[in-house]
Amino acid sequence: MSHAEDREEETPLELLARVPPTVRVWALGMAAGVLGAVPHALGAYAREPRDFAFKLALELVPYSAWALLGPWLLALFRSLPLAGPRWARHGLVLLGAGVGFALAHVLLLAPVLSVLQSWEARRVSFLDGLTSLLLERGAAGFFEYLLLLAAWTALAAARRVREQEVEELRWAARLAEARLQALRSQLEPHFLFNTLNAVTGLVRQERNPEAVEALAELGHLLRASLEGRGDHEVPLAEELEMVRRYLGIEQLRFGRKLDVLLEPDPETLGARVPSLILQPLVENAVKHGTSRRASRGRILVRASRWGERLRLEVRDDGPGLRAGGSGGTGIGVANTRDRIRELYGEGYGLTLEDLAEGGVRARLELPYLEAPARAQDGKERSRG
Repeated sequence: MSHAEDREEETPLELLARVPPTVRVWALGMAAGVLGAVPHALGAYAREPRDFAFKLALELVPYSAWALLGPWLLALFRSLPLAGPRWARHGLVLLGAGVGFALAHVLLLAPVLSVLQSWEARRVSFLDGLTSLLLERGAAGFFEYLLLLAAWTALAAARRVREQEVEELRWAARLAEARLQALRSQLEPHFLFNTLNAVTGLVRQERNPEAVEALAELGHLLRASLEGRGDHEVPLAEELEMVRRYLGIEQLRFGRKLDVLLEPDPETLGARVPSLILQPLVENAVKHGTSRRASRGRILVRASRWGERLRLEVRDDGPGLRAGGSGGTGIGVANTRDRIRELYGEGYGLTLEDLAEGGVRARLELPYLEAPARAQDGKERSRG
């Protein structure tokens, strides 16, 4: 798309934002001048119904003179802002400068009005006309200077408020980013330690083939963790791949004692979820569910969409919460709750409950957000 087409798509407010502040203030002043001049020109035309354009031009001359003085006015206003600890001193200087600008305004008006009002034909000397104009326009010019100063001060104050709001939002985003990064940094060693502990158990049992396979899976987990370290959200398909590899290691450890079922609805695989959000829930299911059973255990992971929400569930068939299972106060569960709150607010979260048939269900409620297609494609290419 060309730059010309980009400009055509801009809204009027966006185009106005591209105009330099000096031009905006000048245009605002001229617009106010026109609004002020029209009633006077109409009054003069009512008294003498002819030459309306001339009468309007005559009324616009004072405002045009201010336009010529505009660059110096704005330079003065910028250098002496009515804000900060020196605002009172700056105010006094600006008031004194206003007298000088009012005088300069009259001096600019005098040559133009001497021609338009035909001072020479009316036998009015330039000095007499200047004196009369000074008496007539001096106070009005000073008042107009004060109006310009007030308009500039109001615009400057509004700009400072906007800049402060933007800075506060920027700092809030940085703080949230730091909190999320700290939570993730806390979680990664936790799950890697648990995984390494499972591999160590295989080595101690002298189950060398399973230990070698588990180490290979652990290498994949480490690589995936390092590749996505800067991502707070990943496609659900990628998160489930991490879970599958982790549970693959646990299956090597427990053998036929552990069944694993991953049942995501196909439409949910492209949804965005916090990275490693399922990991602590799956670890809890293994630690407090399967490992406490004497017989075969099962872990079920589901994903489904409920309107604008994504529901993730991790179930085990262990002893349950009331029978000595995890009560949801460990590092992993607390970390998961904190991350959801930081990312999405209080409307979403994690619940743990005993199932009537036995075991525990951990349920995550998240907003349903589609992961960008390019992000998913990039992840698939990196794995390939």
